[in-house]
Amino acid sequence: MPLPYVDPERRTSALARLGGVFARSRAGQLFAKYVAAKTDPLLSRVFRNRLNWGSLVAPSATLTMSGAKTGESRQAQVAYFHQGPDVILVASNFGSDRNPQWYHNLKANPACDLGGEHFEAAEVTDGSEYQRLFRLAERSYGGYRDYRGKTAAEGRRIPIFRLCPVP
Repeated sequence: MPLPYVDPERRTSALARLGGVFARSRAGQLFAKYVAAKTDPLLSRVFRNRLNWGSLVAPSATLTMSGAKTGESRQAQVAYFHQGPDVILVASNFGSDRNPQWYHNLKANPACDLGGEHFEAAEVTDGSEYQRLFRLAERSYGGYRDYRGKTAAEGRRIPIFRLCPVP
């Protein structure tokens, strides 16, 4: 089953907007971090990337990569959206003061799978491209705006990755 295409310019439903309000609340943040992030890989496998906790709010898929230190296979559930054939990932870590572990893994080992498709990851470093993609990310999920505010106050710039398909 191919990775579902996520258009960051899509119009969200009333239910998705309501889900976004919950997701941006303190309770929603705790649920996402401690429940959804742990159970979404299983839901994604069972429902073939068509259903998980964030389906309405911020579509996600299972990212499989090699660990930065061990080289062993690692998995993380990540929100994503598309830009043409490329997939964009935002390493927000729920607005934490440090990058998620998957960020370090992709930096060390850019070959990865997302939703069963093969990609090569590259961090977006160009300032104007970064700003453009972050604006799209905020359209895709308003919580990124909150995360950027939190991390800016802590002195952390949220990294963005572009995943290019590998045949």
